Amino acid sequence: MGDIILPGRRLHLKHGLYTIDGMLGFGLHSKVYSARDTDSNRSIALKIIDLEHQNVTVRASTISRRQSFQKELQYLLRLQRVNPYIVRIYDYDIQNSGVIAMEQGTPLRYFLPKYPTSPGAQLTPQSVHRFWCQLVDGVRFLHRARIVHSDLKPENLIVLPDGQIRIIDLGISFTLPRMVHSKRRVWAGTPDYSAPEMHKSMPGLPPKYGYKSDIWSLGVLLHEMTTGFRPLFALNSNYEKIQYLKHLNEDLPIDSAVSPCVFNVMRQCTRLQPKHRPTAEQLSLHHYVVHGY
Repeated sequence: MGDIILPGRRLHLKHGLYTIDGMLGFGLHSKVYSARDTDSNRSIALKIIDLEHQNVTVRASTISRRQSFQKELQYLLRLQRVNPYIVRIYDYDIQNSGVIAMEQGTPLRYFLPKYPTSPGAQLTPQSVHRFWCQLVDGVRFLHRARIVHSDLKPENLIVLPDGQIRIIDLGISFTLPRMVHSKRRVWAGTPDYSAPEMHKSMPGLPPKYGYKSDIWSLGVLLHEMTTGFRPLFALNSNYEKIQYLKHLNEDLPIDSAVSPCVFNVMRQCTRLQPKHRPTAEQLSLHHYVVHGY
């Protein structure tokens, strides 16, 4: 499954047969294809993760990747029963390659400008509010299940034709014990949306982060949906962004050319200290969610 699968090829999974239509995108270890269920003719997305390596020098990586895939699949299957914002899984396979057949939607990234100066309409305030309410509610359900997503970004959020948001890609998510709000963990993710505490640590120890890092990511998402750019867009490389966050010693500077209500919620979400950020439950009661813009 390491090679690109050409349109027309059929894949048998646990519960059905699927015909590949074309590639939707790819990551470091996975590819996502548009496909059709041959029985219902329903359009779906097939996420295929290459789990097997012949080279013994990467065996540890293969084991880790398989464990990560199985964990993500378990999260998705469990959460879709209790979280209306988790992508729906139709079928899967965990043999030589990890395959998940799921809902197909448009990445939230598609609705955002590619560059801060890109021409064309921004999201309307009504659309931003509708997406924001769903994002807050989706993260609220995640945290109720004691799961930290840890990589919330437009590429990991899809929009269905009816405007429903779905959260996808829980490959680096993790669970916290009851009454525990963060833990030490090696960071993995996307610097533009990662919280400062994900890059600050004591010598010899990994950083400590948890639920409130997802809240920071929500604040960055709201900033991007509202203004058309991310707060760290002016920094040229991921290294620069990580160093900036690592040495940040005050609240993140954000654009104030938005409504006071939107600015207030962005400011709360991007406070430097995690303890000063609201929980997802508290965000769901914010004036912006309840009464709008």
